[in-house]
Amino acid sequence: MKIGTHIPSFSLEDNKRNWFNSDEFLYKKNMVLFFYPKDFTPVCTKEVCVFRDFHEKFADLDALILGINNQSPKTHEKFAEKHRLKFPLLSDKKGLLYKRFGLKKRWLFFYPRETFVFNKKGRLIAHIRDAKNPQVHIDQALEALRNEQKKN
Repeated sequence: MKIGTHIPSFSLEDNKRNWFNSDEFLYKKNMVLFFYPKDFTPVCTKEVCVFRDFHEKFADLDALILGINNQSPKTHEKFAEKHRLKFPLLSDKKGLLYKRFGLKKRWLFFYPRETFVFNKKGRLIAHIRDAKNPQVHIDQALEALRNEQKKN
């Protein structure tokens, strides 16, 4: 997915068994979609907790945070509750959204750790790849949103 690409429409079940529809937020919110390999693993836990800890900074930039992987809503529910997450975790069990974003499985059955930042018009303004350091995703996503805010 290239910078400027429009966000694909999608609907996925979240950790509270609600359906999240991306079109409901188009032109209303910036969206930060972070794909992460697996709940309850050390690096993924660190990543979601860093997003949790920076939730207010994203909210100040009118951004909605969405965590995504291919695990079940039930697993996401336990993970979100344990770590007191303030944003939805979406379940892409069939990998359809992964395919639409051009992400392929690596390391046996795990998908990569990548973050996509979309502006309110639904255009991709940042694509972040870093397998080991979750803080890189936060810093670059916030920077992209701040730069977008300066433009408007």
